[in-house]
Amino acid sequence: MLNQPKLTDGVIFLQPLDAEDAAAHLAGEDEEMAKWVSGGRSTLAGVEAFIRNNQESWRNGGPRRAFGVFDCASSRLLGFIEVNLARLVEPGQVNVSYGVFPQWRRQGVALRAINLMGEYLRAETEARQMVLRIMPANTASHKLAEKAGFTFCGLFDEPEGRMVRYVRALR
Repeated sequence: MLNQPKLTDGVIFLQPLDAEDAAAHLAGEDEEMAKWVSGGRSTLAGVEAFIRNNQESWRNGGPRRAFGVFDCASSRLLGFIEVNLARLVEPGQVNVSYGVFPQWRRQGVALRAINLMGEYLRAETEARQMVLRIMPANTASHKLAEKAGFTFCGLFDEPEGRMVRYVRALR
């Protein structure tokens, strides 16, 4: 495990993913995650490479800060959340993305993870706003953005296609 922050609210905790988390991460992916987050079904080799790349970013002070989302009671991996500090949507904004495994959805896990990511960003960065970029048809994520206190900004043409943007102040 890298010597990196562990953030918690007493129900979930965020910490960087480790090689031992790869199989659980792959097992948690379903068609919804593949569609909205991964851009297709993942492989074990792909997940392992994702984790290695993120560990390298942590070690070298790189821009990606990816965390596993874990249950405090069982230490079970529930999903992930990440921020790419180099992918500024607008000056002072950072893009946050997340995914929660199916059996943990609609239980407040993503909302908790977003709130912890906000705490991390306030403490560790100069970012002024978190941005969620959501595909128009992903209604569950639109509802979550509103519940998490994000403000609707509009529909934008992004490299990945048309996306709805939501922002939430950090400062």
